[in-house]
Amino acid sequence: MSASTIQLPESTIHALDNLKALPEESYAEVIERLITLCSEEEELTPEAWARVQKAEEEFKTGKTYSFEEIKRRLGDE
Repeated sequence: MSASTIQLPESTIHALDNLKALPEESYAEVIERLITLCSEEEELTPEAWARVQKAEEEFKTGKTYSFEEIKRRLGDE
C-alpha cells in the first residue's frame, strides 16, 4: 500500500477525531469508512432532493424550531 502525506486544517483533524469509532482508529480508517458510507447511499429522488432544498431554504430564513420547542409542542415537557 502506498502512502501520501496531506495537510488538513486543524478543524478537519478535530472532526476526524470525533468520527473515530475507537480511540486507536487511524485517520485512514476513518476516511475509508466515510467513503464506504457515502458510496453505499442511494441517489436522492427528485422529490427528496426538492424537500432537502426546501429545508435548507427554511433554515437559511430562520424558519426553524429548537429542540426544546419541538419537545414542548409534542407535549414531552
